[in-house]
Amino acid sequence: MEAIVGLEFGSDDLAAARTLANERFGNASSDVEQVSEFLHALSAVRGVDPSTVFALVGRRLVAPVLVEFPAIAKNQPTAMSVLLSVSRSLPKALGALMSIDDEPVLDVELLEPDLLRLRFTGPPELASLMEGLSIGLVEHFGERVTVVHVAPPTGTPNVRTLEMRISAERRGTGDRRKENADRRGPRDETLPAPPAP
Repeated sequence: MEAIVGLEFGSDDLAAARTLANERFGNASSDVEQVSEFLHALSAVRGVDPSTVFALVGRRLVAPVLVEFPAIAKNQPTAMSVLLSVSRSLPKALGALMSIDDEPVLDVELLEPDLLRLRFTGPPELASLMEGLSIGLVEHFGERVTVVHVAPPTGTPNVRTLEMRISAERRGTGDRRKENADRRGPRDETLPAPPAP
């Protein structure tokens, strides 16, 4: 996690997030709590909503997770096939990791051959992490994706619905999976710079 933050935002923001996390959340009892609190500290350092940070980190986690657990995408030709196959197991794993009392739920529905609807029920930050992981998976396969957020039903603040149109057409020539896994490009500027002191 810290390696991702260092690559994306540089050593100064990484050090500031570490310091703030230690000051605010020195009593975290598990690794997962420490990760969550570290990402909240990073959101404060960058001056953005935590959901934005969780989504970005989710996108960047895909490559290292698939290196560590290659069976997730083994023999899967597209991002859509992976999303359909992990829709039941992923929320269970995330719920266990995040020590959540009520297990999060992910419903994946194939609306059209290239259109998935993902409905996630659970804490907002975890929903953002799931969204980031889903988009990151499509990027990992080098495919094109358009994401539309669907307004949740009234009175359901913990439900997030996305419609993802995924094109198997590659964004460039060849298979981009290795390129994305080895990504060492410039910092991602999708998060604004921290406010001036």
